[in-house]
Amino acid sequence: MTDGMGAEHQWNTFPCYVVRRVQQKRHLLIEELDWLMAALLDPTILATLPCFEAAARLKSFTKAAQALHLTQSAISQQIRQLENRLGYSLFVRQPRGLALTSKGTALYQAVAGVLGDLKQVLQELSEPDAPLQISCPPSFALQWLMPRLHAFQRLHPDIGVRLRAEFHALDRNALETENIDVAIRYTPVTADASHWRVLLDEYLLVVASPEYLRRHPPFATKDWFSSIVLLHDAEPWEGAADLIEWETWLDAVMPGQIDTTKGLQFNLSSLAISAALNHQGVALGRSTLVAEELATGRLVAALGQRIRAPAKYVLMCRQPHAHRTSAFVEWLSYECAQFDQARNT
Repeated sequence: MTDGMGAEHQWNTFPCYVVRRVQQKRHLLIEELDWLMAALLDPTILATLPCFEAAARLKSFTKAAQALHLTQSAISQQIRQLENRLGYSLFVRQPRGLALTSKGTALYQAVAGVLGDLKQVLQELSEPDAPLQISCPPSFALQWLMPRLHAFQRLHPDIGVRLRAEFHALDRNALETENIDVAIRYTPVTADASHWRVLLDEYLLVVASPEYLRRHPPFATKDWFSSIVLLHDAEPWEGAADLIEWETWLDAVMPGQIDTTKGLQFNLSSLAISAALNHQGVALGRSTLVAEELATGRLVAALGQRIRAPAKYVLMCRQPHAHRTSAFVEWLSYECAQFDQARNT
């Protein structure tokens, strides 16, 4: 109390002209801030920013015009208006396209971030009740993911999920055009697949029903393989080499001894597993897909050797930071880690 009164008394003892000068400077500062905010929120600037972002991203007025369904002259006019308003150049015109100036680069980074965030928020607000779109290989969906989804629903009853069983190749552009929020694929991880995140390793093991193995007692010999029916997932991922999974396992355990071309071939791993459950032969199961059948005894690991698969389960998201997506990915990552730990104990 005393300190406050002392400060007020000290202010009141300043000469009047000093007080007036301070107040004038304060008013000038406020006016400058108001001018700056008005400039930043100037409608003539804001209206040009989508054209600037498209031209800067595509390095071309022509491509920007096509993307925004405008004419090239309209894009040029918008950019010219923005540069005149700002008082400096944003682009360097070159024979083969456009290049950003240093100030243009700084503005583009800011504008791209703001417009991207705004697009994401508007999309989430416009479809608050739309289900989360999950694109997933059919066998992984049926054998592993679908039986666990009830746990996610218990944790997040407000997030609907639509599970789409499909395995065609995807990239980030496809996620946008096909309205996919989260994509899971089983595929080899290569250097050019940096946009995919590894979700789970996979292992291959020979499985069959107890009844089939009673009729064909298992031995890792050429004669035993000649007496059984091989069950194949003929194309475990798009573009996979023929019979790649049986070839991988046999090359590691019995290289060059077995003809893998015989047997029954399916286009889904779950069909090969179903054939094994129906005593039709011996399948090469992925540990992720046959875990439940092995745990219940409906299938048996015939030869014991578990070989690392040539592919992994990987994940890609359209909007990784969106609430629904991040909640699902966090839950899925936890479930995968728990499964992997149990599988390796």
